[in-house]
Amino acid sequence: MKGLQITAPGRFRLVDAPDPEPYADEILIKVHVCNSCTHWDLSIWEGYDIFGRPGGAPAYPYAIGGPGHEWAGEVVAAGREVTGVRPGDRVSTGGSGDPRPRPEGAAGPLRPTGGPRYGAYCQYLISRPEAVQVYPPASPHGLGWGEIAMQEMLGCVGQGIVAAGDLTRQRVAVFGMGAAGLMMLQAARFMGPASVTAVDVDPARCEIAAGLGADRVVRPGTPEWDGLAEDEFTVSIDCSGSPRAIESALEHTAGKMVIFSVPSGPFATPTATRRSGTAIQYTRTPNGRTSRFARNLLVSRQVDVRPLLTHQLPLERFDQGIELLQQKRAIKVSFTLW
Repeated sequence: MKGLQITAPGRFRLVDAPDPEPYADEILIKVHVCNSCTHWDLSIWEGYDIFGRPGGAPAYPYAIGGPGHEWAGEVVAAGREVTGVRPGDRVSTGGSGDPRPRPEGAAGPLRPTGGPRYGAYCQYLISRPEAVQVYPPASPHGLGWGEIAMQEMLGCVGQGIVAAGDLTRQRVAVFGMGAAGLMMLQAARFMGPASVTAVDVDPARCEIAAGLGADRVVRPGTPEWDGLAEDEFTVSIDCSGSPRAIESALEHTAGKMVIFSVPSGPFATPTATRRSGTAIQYTRTPNGRTSRFARNLLVSRQVDVRPLLTHQLPLERFDQGIELLQQKRAIKVSFTLW
């Protein structure tokens, strides 16, 4: 099968890799689309650790198929012990369970038999059936492969909603209108808030947020932003990763601040945070991922991800997709595998 391998910062190749073989309790999936994950893909492509850990820089050549993980595909084979999933089902990652873990002490991403485990920038993957969500069959008005592949990220976004708690009649603000922020504001709208405000510096992203149902869009540096009160928001959710954005959110939040993003550096806690008693909470993945919630939001289109899927490219043009993300011309790139 064909797979992507990042060989050094800024360099990649397509390789031929052995087709994975499922165990009796696993399924084999033909991957149709793998969506970009901006922060993760850029960190591997540019050669830095996503979490800023000392000595955490990626090792090259990177694992085949990595760091792809936002995929959608079709089940083409199922082991004899598999129930609930069958060949022909359209699936995406999300559930409780992963492919067989590597044995204790093994080096590298190995399965117990010594066979490789691949990232999702490959034509085939294996999984346990409980680790996927099954989607309705294809139809003219149904979800496309790129939309289904948003399952993984929306499952993570759901954790931000859970961390935010009861949003009934809350004044919610979402900072950062990338893919996560645009999904977060839509999911938050259905939790009963008094209002949802989208915050971003990019006019084009703000326009998308308004079209997806934000009650208000505010750009930092404008008169409207300067007029915000210290207790303007009761719940803020950061999806930007910008230390300055987090500080700005804290300056105008009296209640709870949820940091969904991976901050790109340290941030200061303003005096306003102490005066208002605002709590700061982080989300974590993958434990607790809200996969079923995400699937239902996608199928019902209560969260519409179509405006986020701005580009589609074959895997052979991976470097061009990365460039679009670096220049912020793309929100999500759907890489096709076939």
